[in-house]
Amino acid sequence: MTADTPLHSYAPPARRQAYVKAMRQIAAQRQPGSVRIYFSAPPELRARPNWGRRLDDLREALPDGVEILHYDTALGLGADYPSAWPQLAATLDGLVVAGLHPKSHKPRIHELGPVGRQELITVVPTGRPVLLHSIEHGLVPVLDCQPKRSGQEPHQRLRLTIPRDWTPDSPTLQAALDALSPAATGTPQDERPDMSPHLSHPFAAPSR
Repeated sequence: MTADTPLHSYAPPARRQAYVKAMRQIAAQRQPGSVRIYFSAPPELRARPNWGRRLDDLREALPDGVEILHYDTALGLGADYPSAWPQLAATLDGLVVAGLHPKSHKPRIHELGPVGRQELITVVPTGRPVLLHSIEHGLVPVLDCQPKRSGQEPHQRLRLTIPRDWTPDSPTLQAALDALSPAATGTPQDERPDMSPHLSHPFAAPSR
């Protein structure tokens, strides 16, 4: 691939198609009720004066009615994090991560610390939507980003690089947002299709 070749995703087309299908199935099975996501952001971001505006930007980018939780509201009130996080993660409908720019002149690169990386690892295998939030690029499915680990355990970090030609009308993002949209009331259960086994491994290549 040359620099002139459009780069909309680092994921192969088959994985993107499987992801879109999985997200649509989640949307089809969405039951009426609250939809909750956790915004995983490092302390450095939460301590900045623009943290409130960052939350407003995320709220605007997500479907109406999505409840946004973060460390200060869900885990920071004297909770024992190692035991509280798995319990909270099991109740979530999705995860949004945010990282720091390791290099200020490369806004497409976002680095997650050890905690953010572990939170991502917890949710990705469940098949629920996992998105990266960037001030410069908005929401981007982690599937479309290029991951690169750095450091050693237990302090390993994860760098996520947003595709060079990322566009918010990407089918993967639109499908993920549909999966996070609260369901309208009154949809009969027997009209909802069965979940696909692919949802347990949404980033794996589809079987042949």
